[in-house]
Amino acid sequence: MVTQQHGKMRLQLVRLAISGLSPLLVYFVIRPHVGNDTEALALAWFIPVAWTLGSSVWQRRLDVFSLLGVVAYGIALAIAIFFGAGALPLKLHHAIVAGAIGLVCLVSVAINKPIFLLFIRRSTEKTDYATQAASALANPLLVKRISSLTLIIGIATLTDAVLQTVLALVLSTSAFLIATTAVHIAAIVGIALGVFLLIWIRSRRQDDIAQSGEKREPML
Repeated sequence: MVTQQHGKMRLQLVRLAISGLSPLLVYFVIRPHVGNDTEALALAWFIPVAWTLGSSVWQRRLDVFSLLGVVAYGIALAIAIFFGAGALPLKLHHAIVAGAIGLVCLVSVAINKPIFLLFIRRSTEKTDYATQAASALANPLLVKRISSLTLIIGIATLTDAVLQTVLALVLSTSAFLIATTAVHIAAIVGIALGVFLLIWIRSRRQDDIAQSGEKREPML
């Protein structure tokens, strides 16, 4: 079980590296050898798209959010080629996906049906963990936390979509790739630090509670 979790974690890290860094590196490598920014950007974004499709086939599991990215890339590429819109549609395709995810999260919280709660219920149905998941989700406090997490993710992704849109409109393609990559790396580092800080705070609270219980025990 632990080995499987480590394997999934390594796969997620590889996915983040490919989706976050490979477009930037590939773009600057191939840009001098192609005719324009649109061709270079289309080829650069094709790397994470190919990785997403390949890993989905290999794992025999379809990631809905990754699929949205693939579809958005295909639509953006078609618009860029057939309508001569240049590199702008390709620069905006991640913003469209992020905006759609953000809106879905916020709407689901607004109607009191957090999308991530539905995902957990659907993903654990007809599995060995179905009973445990149902018992855990019967806890109102856990449901409230999942709802809060859905709200936070919705706000964050919608903010990211707005930021990417502004950067795509005001920056050149190369500057846009550098800026968005830097923002995403900073966001990932910030989230990781936040998670570690939260774990540390909870650990300290548990230690304080344990020590408090040990001090009270002799008095009983």
